[in-house]
Amino acid sequence: MVRDVFLISIDCLRPDYVGLCGSTRGDSPVLDRLGQGAAVFTQAVTHAPFTTPAVASILTGAYPFRTGVRLLLGQLCASHILSIADYAARADYLTAGFPSTFILNSPTGLGRGFDRYRDVLDGHDTGRGGCWQSGGQLNAALDDFLAEAGRRKVFCWVHYFDLHDYHLDTGVPADAAYSRTLREIVDGVCLGGLADVLRRHGRLDDAALIITADHGEDLFQHGQRGHGHHLYDSVLRVPLIWKWGELTEAGRRIPVQVRHVDILPTLLNLWGFPRETWPEHLDGQSLVPLLKGDRVSRQDSYAETSPRQLFEGDITAIKSFGGPEQVSLRTGEHKLILADSGAVELYDLNSDPGERRDLARQQPELRDELLERLQAMTTDREVCFGPTACQPGDEEKVRRRLAALGYVG
Repeated sequence: MVRDVFLISIDCLRPDYVGLCGSTRGDSPVLDRLGQGAAVFTQAVTHAPFTTPAVASILTGAYPFRTGVRLLLGQLCASHILSIADYAARADYLTAGFPSTFILNSPTGLGRGFDRYRDVLDGHDTGRGGCWQSGGQLNAALDDFLAEAGRRKVFCWVHYFDLHDYHLDTGVPADAAYSRTLREIVDGVCLGGLADVLRRHGRLDDAALIITADHGEDLFQHGQRGHGHHLYDSVLRVPLIWKWGELTEAGRRIPVQVRHVDILPTLLNLWGFPRETWPEHLDGQSLVPLLKGDRVSRQDSYAETSPRQLFEGDITAIKSFGGPEQVSLRTGEHKLILADSGAVELYDLNSDPGERRDLARQQPELRDELLERLQAMTTDREVCFGPTACQPGDEEKVRRRLAALGYVG
């Protein structure tokens, strides 16, 4: 019997470093224990390689062009968009959100619907007009919340940011630093501390756990470290581990493409909301049939990235800096990437999972078919961003800010 629901998102977490997703590195023993008996989706994808738009899609079941949250900073989620928190409250959960970084604070609109939403106002200085907090700080805040909640059932979203700064571990190569930070800090401290908190409040054994990442991380698979540069699978593929009592106790591995936008419809289904009460903005579908071992119709997945970011901490002053904007369509078997220059890339994900061999010229019929499907998905939507003013010298300042955050090399 499921009582409480905890949605856990881990910044930058790659599925190929997680034991439940098939890794043999040994970097995620706590996560693997927490997810014992869970259903594991091995082809889950995000919709943006930046935290804020990715999290917006997780919480709302809508693509970035629908939520209006398309950049890292400085955009407000559309007011008509309902979130997981809105429906959790209707299902009689006491709700709380625990973002770990100022880029997810209330001015994004992502805190709407939560009974409690803990903005990040202090902590580790990012040097970009805000702070981030460690998993230990988040777990302490969750501990306090659960103490106040008494015996009410709760829905909590917790976003751990600690893995984002693995690149500060300069004593070893990037992949080793990533692995060590994941094993020692994210798995050991963040998730180990989470388990301790839930166990202390008697909420671990009967909890539903949904564990994912906002996006992945490129460890030089495509010539760079970080994320936000492109739409290859090193940044789009994420873990999605779903533990929901008797429904998932068989612990199936599900190799069907699923998406972040499917999380909210799945919860609505599990919470028993009639289909006619679901929000109209949903871009996803329920994964309950897959959790039961049935089939669902395969769905394409949309993603986008733009290098333009907030400048000088002013949420009204979105500036730009050089680099292509891209959108993509992923079918599960193929991926098409379209740049604002008009350049098109096409990859066979089965025979070329590293996306090294561009087939756009070799398979023009498939290329054109996927272009049409991408265009149909985004009909009447502003897929790419319009130009914005940029003062002399702004581009280099923005680059330095993003480099400090780990988004550009």
